[in-house]
Amino acid sequence: MTEYLLAAEADQIQDFIFRASHLREVVGGSQLLTRFCNEVPQQLLGGGERIVVNDGGAFRIVFNDLNQARTFGENLAEIYRRAADGAITVAEPEEIKNGDFAKASEAAEEKLRVAKRWRQQTVQTTPQMPFTAWCASCGAGLAIAYGNRHADERANYLCRACMVKGRERDSPGEGTFLRPFLQLVTGGRAGTFDWPMEAKDTARFDPRRYVAYLMADGNNLGKLFGQCNEEQMRELSKQMTQKLRQALAAPTRKAMTQRDARGEVDPFKVPVLPLILGGDDLFALVPAPWALDFALKFCREFETGMAQIINGLKLTVQVERPTIAAVVVICKESYPYRLAYRAGVERLGRAKQLSKALAYETGEHLSVVDFEIILGSQIVEAPREGTRRPTLRPFWVLPEDNQSMPSRAEQWGLPLHRLINQRLKLSGLPNKRLAQLRSLFDRLPDSTAELESWRMDLEQLLGRVGRDEEAEKITRAALAQLGSGDSGWLYKINRKTDEAIWHGHALLDLLEAWDFAFDLDKDRDVYKEA
Repeated sequence: MTEYLLAAEADQIQDFIFRASHLREVVGGSQLLTRFCNEVPQQLLGGGERIVVNDGGAFRIVFNDLNQARTFGENLAEIYRRAADGAITVAEPEEIKNGDFAKASEAAEEKLRVAKRWRQQTVQTTPQMPFTAWCASCGAGLAIAYGNRHADERANYLCRACMVKGRERDSPGEGTFLRPFLQLVTGGRAGTFDWPMEAKDTARFDPRRYVAYLMADGNNLGKLFGQCNEEQMRELSKQMTQKLRQALAAPTRKAMTQRDARGEVDPFKVPVLPLILGGDDLFALVPAPWALDFALKFCREFETGMAQIINGLKLTVQVERPTIAAVVVICKESYPYRLAYRAGVERLGRAKQLSKALAYETGEHLSVVDFEIILGSQIVEAPREGTRRPTLRPFWVLPEDNQSMPSRAEQWGLPLHRLINQRLKLSGLPNKRLAQLRSLFDRLPDSTAELESWRMDLEQLLGRVGRDEEAEKITRAALAQLGSGDSGWLYKINRKTDEAIWHGHALLDLLEAWDFAFDLDKDRDVYKEA
């Protein structure tokens, strides 16, 4: 019997999800996409087909009839257009010859890429009339109704997509998108749990009202899918989102036990809100004070979960150790989440490139974390360049039971847990000394002629810190942990993604992230500052 593999993917998913003015509609968009993937294929199929992938806007389905596959693709795209006011790219079904599913999958992926490129050449226009009203939420859609999205808002003009997303989010803790995550976080505990409706609900943990957005994407998972047969691909797709939820739920449970800026703990308030969660793709609102440690724990949990999946698949070929790239964007509660996402995308791309280069050049597979701190409404700063830089970002994630950098990867950077550990150890240093250190490392000279003068200034500062013998000991130890090497206090970096070898130090990275590097396993009281 001849079989055909249909490949289809929703287009511009992030644009659809973020096309709203409130986080609750963003969640509604993700929930709508999740429900569409789970329910619509089942309703359209007749029973003889096999669903391989139906998650995160991606579909891979095996049919026995070519015309049936084509009809399904047309119907899937039309229903998505009506439900979400969006588009799905459907590739021409690929024949599975001689039962070789992997080869057919590779060919179907190529057809899908070609189809997407053709779609990008078309221009979508919005119908216009002399008298129209635009949606007050997304600002892009043509309004079809005038009313309230939520009880706490005044009536306004709304487009069809925003109305649908608003309805999806009306029941906190319910639905196919948030409910599975809540069950993991609470362990199935009974009770009414509150979710953040907007960023201000998570900003309660920071006295200056900062929040953090965690963005993550798995490394080389497309290659892993390419090494699977049909059954293995189905199992991998089925379990991956669950492992992503588990990875996010683990640090969320710890965050629920922490006190907010007022010193209060509410075990029924979930401080984390997933905005995009599917496959290996994550974008979530998290409390700012623990942003770096939250990302560290998330990456470790994801690595463990993916390793469990791979072991259970019993693949016939050797696969790479699963890793993930993550970025934390820290900003004011009022900062537009769409701009935070855009800043994260830029850093995430560089982090993924670095992680892949490390694996190719050294054979070491490590997850990587970067961060961006946006003060006020400033534009994201450009990366520091030159032969000496007051940074060592991004940072590597090491297993909890082995926190020593592999020898082959030593010149690629430092592990993230060092920043978090040194944040606690330097807590007792006076703010005046911390400010002096920050000023000194912020003007780290690129010129060799000026470097000796800079070193003398550093030693003089350490001498003043040395009036307290214990403080000097802690400071020198921190400088060694966050830098040191063959160039005084500076750490040699030789990454193949850079044009040249350079030297840097991570102290300024720590001082910039000072208020956001708390350990989730520690009480906030241990960070009492001098």
